[in-house]
Amino acid sequence: MKFLVVQETDWIQRGPHQQHHLFERLSKIGHQVVVLDFEINYTPWPYAPLIAPRIVWDRVTRTDAKANICVIRPATIRLPGIARFISMLTFYLELMSITKICRPDVIINYAVSTGICALVVAKIKNIPFVLHVIDALHTLVPHRWLRPVALWMETFLLRNSHATIYINQKLKEYGLKHGANPDSSHTIRTGVDLDVFKCKDDKEINRIRTKWGIGSNDVLLIFVGWLYEFSGIDTIMRILPTLPESLKLMVVGTGEMENELLTLSQNLSLHKRVIFTGHQPYKKMPELISAADICLLFSALNPTTRDIVPIKVYEYLACGRPVLASKLPGLMAEVPSGNGIIYTHSEQLVQTLQNMMEQTYRTSEGTKSRRFVEEHCDWSTSSLSFEKLLGRIISLQQ
Repeated sequence: MKFLVVQETDWIQRGPHQQHHLFERLSKIGHQVVVLDFEINYTPWPYAPLIAPRIVWDRVTRTDAKANICVIRPATIRLPGIARFISMLTFYLELMSITKICRPDVIINYAVSTGICALVVAKIKNIPFVLHVIDALHTLVPHRWLRPVALWMETFLLRNSHATIYINQKLKEYGLKHGANPDSSHTIRTGVDLDVFKCKDDKEINRIRTKWGIGSNDVLLIFVGWLYEFSGIDTIMRILPTLPESLKLMVVGTGEMENELLTLSQNLSLHKRVIFTGHQPYKKMPELISAADICLLFSALNPTTRDIVPIKVYEYLACGRPVLASKLPGLMAEVPSGNGIIYTHSEQLVQTLQNMMEQTYRTSEGTKSRRFVEEHCDWSTSSLSFEKLLGRIISLQQ
């Protein structure tokens, strides 16, 4: 099959997300995958050239060296507030060109603004259009005053897609609430590569801990991912001074909160207890997670986090580590208590962390973590289900 994927974030630098794992696996078994993306973290003019030219990358891989993805980045102008509007035009022209030269069997969309362009082209060309819902998209728009417009666009996409696919039940409820057709709404759970994400041996763990200055008696918390304002790292940092000095925190990643967190670390005199690794290659994630004792997803509850289940949760669990999480409805529905995730409120956070300082407790919960993903979250199964579902959607439109 020929898949055309449309998103309005950076395929090369951001993630890997669900779509990276799914489409790289599908490309390995012979499907043709072309992705249209957008350089979301561009340097604006005049600090970079005004024109961002069209770029094509062949044989792009993010999660698997044997994958074969073609990524096309349509041209735009590096001016905040204008770049996306220009991209709507260049995406439309690019989509019309692609569908004329090599007609795809289906368009799979992850975007709002450029997603509208993709839907229009799909209707013109009579190509099945699938909205793969991995977030409540309008909530990710950085400017609050634009979110009502983004919600209107997202609702339009939900109501006019040939089919919608969701990564969990709560997001499916969200889609149905906003008008998605229940007869063509499907759920395929996020997965994890169980051969890659697994606990490393003691020798490797000791090497990593030594590299980052973590003692054998230290208990290490870890957060992996983009540092959003709502990620909750600042909450963890503020309570660290009230907990034993052997409890340390490693922050793996970068993002909008990085400078603020660095300043907070200085203000709280946590430079010996909080380690900022910056961006790390994806291939290093299993060893970094394995070197930790407790994984963090203590995100603030808001419209963005309410229904999502970040892929890193399954990667944490696959490494046999307990996860400390806030009570996010979408996550609790997908991974109920008793499966390696300890859910808690802010007022219980200190006591919960004190309880998790006990090694036997962490070991017991870590065993539950690995068992859960082995039973429910294997990418091999999820990608096969995704492939079959897309095949059925295509056949229904022929």
